[in-house]
Amino acid sequence: MREAAKAGKATALELESGAAWSYLLAKLQTVSTTVLSDQVPRNPYDMAAGFRHLLVLLWIGIDDALRGGSNATLAIRPSNTDAIFKWGMDCPDCLYTGAGLRGGETYRLWGNRGTARYVGLQTMAGMASTANVLLDPDEIELEPNGDFEIILSAEQHTGNWMAIAPDATQLVIRHFFYDWTTEVQSRLSIERINPIEIATSTDAATPLDPMAAMARQLVALGDFVEANLDFFLQFARPENPNTFNPPFDGTAMGAAAENRPVIGSFKLEADEALIVEVAPPTGLYWSYSIGNPWWETIEYGRHQSSLNGHQAAVDDDGLVRVVLAHHDPGVANWLDTAGHSEGPIILRCVRTETAPVPTTRVVKHADIAAALPLSTPRITAAQRRVAMQSRQLAVSNRFVR
Repeated sequence: MREAAKAGKATALELESGAAWSYLLAKLQTVSTTVLSDQVPRNPYDMAAGFRHLLVLLWIGIDDALRGGSNATLAIRPSNTDAIFKWGMDCPDCLYTGAGLRGGETYRLWGNRGTARYVGLQTMAGMASTANVLLDPDEIELEPNGDFEIILSAEQHTGNWMAIAPDATQLVIRHFFYDWTTEVQSRLSIERINPIEIATSTDAATPLDPMAAMARQLVALGDFVEANLDFFLQFARPENPNTFNPPFDGTAMGAAAENRPVIGSFKLEADEALIVEVAPPTGLYWSYSIGNPWWETIEYGRHQSSLNGHQAAVDDDGLVRVVLAHHDPGVANWLDTAGHSEGPIILRCVRTETAPVPTTRVVKHADIAAALPLSTPRITAAQRRVAMQSRQLAVSNRFVR
């Protein structure tokens, strides 16, 4: 969003005349017709989520544009994606943080790794991933207590080092938690150690005229909302619903290189459920998560819309079976659709030996028990309430806002 605004061609005259504001409003009217069209589900939950998603996209675009206007203070900050503002099927196990970067500079990142199952560093150039480093003793030197420091630069350094591209724009830090109640996020700081001349309001990357800058932000915001809505409505959708595609390489659009997502979809009538079976991959991290038609992860503090390798129950035959259903089927591995008629399913495989494609079958809700092995773990309503209370508390503790 911020890069698009900087590259925009709108002028001060377009702000003064109201043309830039009208452009934004016209784009919002266009996307509202998409939410109301026959090309997307008409289920009340789906439609309400569609308009909510437009507000989310507006928020993310506004936050990125306005916060990106000042790089005076360099710090590791939370991203604008959290348990409420969700887009692009963000991971329910994840806390995303990071900092802005500039090519040509050298940075020192230091602190304590914490105890999250996975902590990954990724440098970006726009939307493209340029380098990935795992905060793990196999890749970097860590003190016994988890303290470390690493240099980020174009030229290789001795010791812990991570490359940044000449057109670097961002450092992304992902914390994937397996045990939501006990694992602790990292505590990190960042500084420039050979700062180039600090950019000012006369920097060529920043429009000289504040009116032109505002006009470009309004135009870019309208384009951002429209493009994101259209992109994810079409993205990685299996040819047939209730199936999965082969593993997907998403590095060109910002995904971490070590993440091999296996993307599927569900589409269920009110009395149907989807049983998904897989041999759980061996490795660092794997999880299931489901979303609504707008590629928002279903609210995972209020609904069990995700399960990871620590949370999911494994049947006696070594397979993990999850059940997507609109109502609690009384099995431990329920994925709650929250009333949505269709949406994506993602099996994330991070640093695993395989990225298996699950098998699926649609059954009537009344036939779920008969379709599962007798050994499949069941759960009572009281046990579900306790599990959900723990889940909600963990999510609220992860996100302070």
